[in-house]
Amino acid sequence: MNRTLQLILAVTLPSTFAVACTDREATAPATVPGGGFTAAITCQATVSTRTLSCGSSQSQAAPGMNFDEIVGGPQGTYVTLASTGTAYDGTQAFTTNVTVQNHTAQPMATTDGTTPDAGGVKVFVHSGPTVTGGSGTVTAVGNATCCGTFTGTNQPYWQYSGLLAPGATSSSQLWRFDVDNTVTTFEFQVLVDTKLPAEASVLRWVSETPTDQTLNGVRMQCCNPTTGWAVGDNGTILHYDGTSWSAVNTNLALSGIDLYGVDAGGGGGGGCTGVVYIVGDGGTIVYSGDGGCNWTSQSSGVASALFSVSRLGGGSNSTAVFAVGAGGVILYSADGTTWSQQTSNTTDSLFLTGGPGVNDWFAAGQGGTGLHWNGTVWSPLTLNTTASIHSGTGAGGDQNALTDIWLAGTGGTIVHSSDGVSWSVQRSGGEDLFGANGNGQTDQFAVGSSGTILHWNGVSWSAMASGSTANLKAVETSGGGGFVDVWAVGSGGTILHGIR
Repeated sequence: MNRTLQLILAVTLPSTFAVACTDREATAPATVPGGGFTAAITCQATVSTRTLSCGSSQSQAAPGMNFDEIVGGPQGTYVTLASTGTAYDGTQAFTTNVTVQNHTAQPMATTDGTTPDAGGVKVFVHSGPTVTGGSGTVTAVGNATCCGTFTGTNQPYWQYSGLLAPGATSSSQLWRFDVDNTVTTFEFQVLVDTKLPAEASVLRWVSETPTDQTLNGVRMQCCNPTTGWAVGDNGTILHYDGTSWSAVNTNLALSGIDLYGVDAGGGGGGGCTGVVYIVGDGGTIVYSGDGGCNWTSQSSGVASALFSVSRLGGGSNSTAVFAVGAGGVILYSADGTTWSQQTSNTTDSLFLTGGPGVNDWFAAGQGGTGLHWNGTVWSPLTLNTTASIHSGTGAGGDQNALTDIWLAGTGGTIVHSSDGVSWSVQRSGGEDLFGANGNGQTDQFAVGSSGTILHWNGVSWSAMASGSTANLKAVETSGGGGFVDVWAVGSGGTILHGIR
C-alpha cells in the first residue's frame, strides 16, 4: 500500500538567491483517500527576484486514523527537498534541480526493506501552481515524469527511482514551471507519495534520557499509552504519566540492585487494577497493588537474579504470576503474594516468561533452552536454535489462542511458531536482540545491540533507523484500534519513543 507522506519542505538554494522559509497556512489542505494525515507544503516563488519561500500547514490526523503525534513543523521532519541551480530564463522556463532526503525511520520505495519498488518516491503537485501576483499563467510541470491520481486526478509528479534508505538523499530531478514573464509571484503545493515496509507504523524515533542508568525493562499499565514503567540498574524505577518519565521513590532499599523485568497488567474482568511487579538481582521482587502509590518487597525464597516476570490478565486466574531467572529458576504465585519454586529440570538461565493462559505458559533462555508449562509440569521445547533467547511476543485471535509466537535472541536470531510446538528460525544474523513486543500479526518489533530495531509487517522483518547506538534491552507497545505507542529502552538511560 502506498503511503502519501504529506511532509515538510526544506529548500536550500545557491547563494545568488535569497531564500526565506516560513510556516504559513496552505491554501488547500490535502485530503488523502483512505486515511493518512494532512500537511500540504506551500511554496511561493517571486519571479522577478528569483526567490522562493516554502512552509507547511499545521498537520492533522485524517478521519479514522489514531496517530500518537503528527508534526506539522519544523521543516525537514520527514523529508527535505533541497534545490540547486534554480534559474529563470526571463521569458518562460523557471527551473530547479531537486533532491529528496529521507528523515523517517523506514526506507522509502520498498515494501520489504530491501527490494526497490518500481514506483519509487513520487513528489506530486497537490494544488496549483496559482498566480498570486501579476498576470498570465504558470504551468507545472514541463518535464514531470507523468501524471497520476493522488489527492486528485491528473496530478503531475516527479519520480525518484530506487530505494531511499533512512538518512539518504536521492539523485536530483529537474523541476520546470512554464511561467509567463508578466507573472510576478506564484505558489503551489507538493506532497510525497511512496511505499514503506510498515506504512501504518512508526515513522520516527524520538530520544529521551531521563536517567543515566541502563534500563532493562519497560511496560505500559494495562497497555494504556498514558501510564508506564521502566526499570533498570541500581534500583532505577521510572514512571510515565502520559507526558514525561520521572524517577519513583519506593522507600525500599534498592540501591545497588539491578532490576531487569517489569509487568503491569490488567485485573479481573479486563479492568486495570494498578498491579505492578518488578524483579531483579538477588531474588528481588518489588510489588505495588495501587498503581505505584505504595510499594513492598515480596519474599521470593531464592537468591538468584530474576530476569522476567509476567502476570496473567483477566479471568479466574488473574492473580497468577510467573518469574524466571538465573540457573533455571522458575517461581510461581497463585495469589500474587506467596511464591514457590517450580521444577524446571534445567540449570540454564531463563530470560523470558509469558503465555496466553495459566495452562499454556512458556519460558526460554540460555543456549536456546525452551520450556512449556501445561498447568502441571514444565516440559522441554525444541526451539531449533542455540541462540540465547531474551524476549518474545505473540499475536492471535483471542487471549487463549495464539496463532503466532516470536522469540528473539543473540546473533539476530528470531524463531517463530504458529502452534507453540513446532519452531523454526525465521531470521538470523546481525546484532544481538534483547527485546520483542508488538500489536497483532503485522506490527511486531524486536530491538537489540547498537540501536537495532527490526519490524515485522506480516511478511518480512526489516530494519528501522533508530538514530541511536544504545544497546536496546526491551520494547513495549500500547494502545490499539490504529497506531500504537512504541517504547524502547536501553543502555545509558536511553528511551526511544516511536511516533508518527
